[in-house]
Amino acid sequence: MKKSSIVYLASSLLLVTSCATVFSGTTQNINVQVLDRESHEKIEGAKCTLIDGQGMYHSITSNPGMAVVTKGKGALQLNCIKEGYAQESIGAGETFNAVTVANVLFRPGFIVDAVSGSMQKYPSHMTVFMSKKASGKNK
Repeated sequence: MKKSSIVYLASSLLLVTSCATVFSGTTQNINVQVLDRESHEKIEGAKCTLIDGQGMYHSITSNPGMAVVTKGKGALQLNCIKEGYAQESIGAGETFNAVTVANVLFRPGFIVDAVSGSMQKYPSHMTVFMSKKASGKNK
């Protein structure tokens, strides 16, 4: 085998190491929207807090809004508030990032993806439905 072929092969192997870390990164955008359960219309003024598995809080002050979270921190919890509304429960867990499969032949890359959290991913969009609270007055 020629020296140039060995250099080319070694360079190619280095390029595919840590595929998920390189191609999809260690953070992810989570897009959030809050809708009325009955009308499916956007609820103006709704505020949300996205909490990752490590207890980090990410405020979302617009609707729709977005938060940037670090991958590999566990399940997400989303809490939204708006006066006169009650949130229905919602949460999201991590799923396997298929890009990691490219590291099957190169174990160091798989280890890097596992440590960086890149081998996991969250859903890119979360929709929260809220229902109007009962007024509490009986006539």
